[in-house]
Amino acid sequence: MSFNTLSFDELDEHAMERLIFDEEEISPILKGHIFIEKILETLISSNLVTPKALFKRTRSFELKVDLALAMGLIDEKYFSAFKAINNIRNNYAHKHDYKVTIQELSGFKFEWEAIQKKAFEGACTKGAGEAARIATIFLCWKAIHLIKQPSA
Repeated sequence: MSFNTLSFDELDEHAMERLIFDEEEISPILKGHIFIEKILETLISSNLVTPKALFKRTRSFELKVDLALAMGLIDEKYFSAFKAINNIRNNYAHKHDYKVTIQELSGFKFEWEAIQKKAFEGACTKGAGEAARIATIFLCWKAIHLIKQPSA
């Protein structure tokens, strides 16, 4: 779709479809991305002597994931899953017609229980939006375990 060739009315219709009526998967992806970023900041900060020196200005999500891996705070499974959500978020940010695929969302999966796999499979039958919601919830749960353990 080229914005140069569309009329005002066509652009207006496109904007309204995207901003008002479209129930896209972008919301759970963005919210999950922000949540995981806060988890990374908490994890990194708790392992630095002077965390304010690092976080006194904005740092990219990618840097935080790389730093957490370099510090030994996350392993390759977390690293890959966090890179996957960041790549999807970046695609949404820079490609106006981007649509996430189930295959991309599968990059969020690691060490899932059978019930989680079943829930994701069921969500996939309802579309990318529901699959994104479920995959992001499960990834956020994994992230929480980096800084907190479940209550007994």
